[in-house]
Amino acid sequence: MSLNMSESSSKIPFVLPGSLQTNRRLSQWLAFHADGRVTVRSGKVDLGQGISTVLAQIAAEELDVAVARIRMERASTLQGPNEGMTAGSMSVQDSGSALRQACAEARAIYLDLAAQQRGLSADQRAELRVVDGEFVSSKEQTIGSYWALADAALLDIEASGIAKPKSVANLTLTGQAVPRLDMPGKVLGLPDFIHDMLLPGQLYGRVAHPPSPGAVLLEVALDAINALPGVVTTVRDGSFIGVIAETDYAAVQALKKLAAAARWDEPATLPDMHAVPEFLRAQPVESKLYGEKKSDTPGPSLTSSETSRTAAGAQFFKASYARPFLAHASIGPSCALARCEANGSGEITSVEVWTHSQGIYNLRPDLALVLSLPAAQIAIQHVPGAGCYGHNGADDAACDAVLLARAVPGRPVHLQWTREDELTCAPFGAAMAVDLQAVVDADGRISD
Repeated sequence: MSLNMSESSSKIPFVLPGSLQTNRRLSQWLAFHADGRVTVRSGKVDLGQGISTVLAQIAAEELDVAVARIRMERASTLQGPNEGMTAGSMSVQDSGSALRQACAEARAIYLDLAAQQRGLSADQRAELRVVDGEFVSSKEQTIGSYWALADAALLDIEASGIAKPKSVANLTLTGQAVPRLDMPGKVLGLPDFIHDMLLPGQLYGRVAHPPSPGAVLLEVALDAINALPGVVTTVRDGSFIGVIAETDYAAVQALKKLAAAARWDEPATLPDMHAVPEFLRAQPVESKLYGEKKSDTPGPSLTSSETSRTAAGAQFFKASYARPFLAHASIGPSCALARCEANGSGEITSVEVWTHSQGIYNLRPDLALVLSLPAAQIAIQHVPGAGCYGHNGADDAACDAVLLARAVPGRPVHLQWTREDELTCAPFGAAMAVDLQAVVDADGRISD
């Protein structure tokens, strides 16, 4: 592979692996530094599943450097690849395969440059190997390194798909146990989580969420809340009400008063919790039989197969299963920080958000819609929160933080939900009901 071939890679119709196909610029994924470090970026976020360690291991493998040299940079909309949501156990498949190819191409680019500078022939170039970032010839001479040639411009090109990642026979790190990079801070209780963040001039916010879905705020007396010790201001926007204070304690105390002062109209919007399966079956549905067109009418009766038991010894089985709405109930309440900047007229010009969202690139256009602001003026940085499985309230808390921060331009607002918020306002796992039936013949095979 040559530098010229890399520079013309955009004309080569290769289908690149994983997320590299839609994030083709190599500089989005990694950078070398003169001090011997390698910055590696991913659009996937670590939710406690340990992918930061796995992705560092993949990068170290392809670059032939020690894992200790890798610095995994947290996902940010300011730089790094847009990999959408971190969900579905797809991080290694999408981000890992992309990083593997990106690092293979970076390795080839740097080896080519070192060979050109030394005037090596193609055969001599083929004999070069990388030992912890240093380029070693067949005569065991070091002719360069990633660090000596570190130049951001070298990777400011699109991936070509030409460089070949290592073969399975040449893998040394893959499959080996590597200590997790994120564990020391957590075990030692270092300020690693978003709840621990502290920025200069930081304020603290709390929101009095509606008491039930569909509740509409009728009135709330804010003057008394604004007069409480430590309160900076209160915010009301339709049915959204919150308080901003100098300390978290003051914010919590003010929230209690704010919630008590609010008067809501609460229409009945929730089904009977003891009859959720019946509620689900009463809703409009789309049913389909294999080989037939979709319709909006209920599916076939579950008793229809009972008449198909014509063979001797056949048995008919039928069962129904259901689960209720399930709270995420994260051990760490949802949290976010936001800072807004405004012009002389008080109009918001830019927004910074720190969040444990699973999809910072998905969150940005949603915030742009809420704020009537171009998405390019919103920067979102991922910061670890409590481990989660499924969609938690991180995105909702980020929106809360931004709505509060608009009231105090220039100062960051730390917004944390209460335990009550987590059990009433966070996204819930969907309720489900399923009816199953089968006919099993005398040989134990499913026949219908």
